[in-house]
Amino acid sequence: MQREEIDVTTKPTYDSPYMRTDAGTLAGALVVRPSASVVHLAPIQGESSPIAERALEAHAILVRTLRDRGTHVVELDPTSGASGEAFIADCAVIVPNGAILMRPSKPERRAEVAAVETALGALGIPIVGRIESPGLLDGTDVAIGDGVAYVGVIRSGSVFGSRSNELGRKQFESLCSAAGYRTVELALTHDVARLRNVFSIVSGSLALAAPDHVDVVPAGNLTIVPVPRGEQFAAGVLAVGERRVLANLRFREAIKAMKAAKISVEAIDLWEFGKAGAGPFSLVLPFKRT
Repeated sequence: MQREEIDVTTKPTYDSPYMRTDAGTLAGALVVRPSASVVHLAPIQGESSPIAERALEAHAILVRTLRDRGTHVVELDPTSGASGEAFIADCAVIVPNGAILMRPSKPERRAEVAAVETALGALGIPIVGRIESPGLLDGTDVAIGDGVAYVGVIRSGSVFGSRSNELGRKQFESLCSAAGYRTVELALTHDVARLRNVFSIVSGSLALAAPDHVDVVPAGNLTIVPVPRGEQFAAGVLAVGERRVLANLRFREAIKAMKAAKISVEAIDLWEFGKAGAGPFSLVLPFKRT
């Protein structure tokens, strides 16, 4: 990934706190343009492989939608050739005082973290910690709530293979504690690729979840809005403000449930990424929320 050139005389200036929760107004975000390698993403059961041209079009609509609503979006070019490079949220987790860099479970994606670090540095976002080898943790297995960092864990038997490990999670817990967060682990079923597929914070006290796929009992301080069975990945929204989310329009029944819970929903077609089980949250690394 190459950093998009930014005019230092006009770029916004960002100060801490950068992000307190996943639900604040989205002021600034990094994205990575998909490459043709997106066709090699493994589809979920019953789906065909993504189509590169459609994925590029959908990603451009995502970026335009965010910019139209006032988010400063910095686009990075793909360089690693990894099929999942557009899933930039795996690379870092932002907390109030800066960025915690992840160590993705897929070795071919670890070089992307350095590019994200460079881009964050250009924006003035400090690095306050990183997951060190042999620790493993993907950023999309983390959701940040009010004073709590939720981490998804599959104990054994995942159809997607190992993602995080205990050492990575312990390192993250220590870094979160230094940032003022306690860490809560949420157990996932073996068929879930990442926590954020099935669990998302949409306000300080509210979360979307697919209860058949994530144990929400440890998140007892939250009110849970369940998504319908068969639309479990609808929980993988991108919060753009308090009780305001960007969602995949394919999940029609879940969108009705969100609106019934007084969650404002803007729906766009991101199904080329949804074919691989990824929601809009995967495609965006928020670095500033207000």
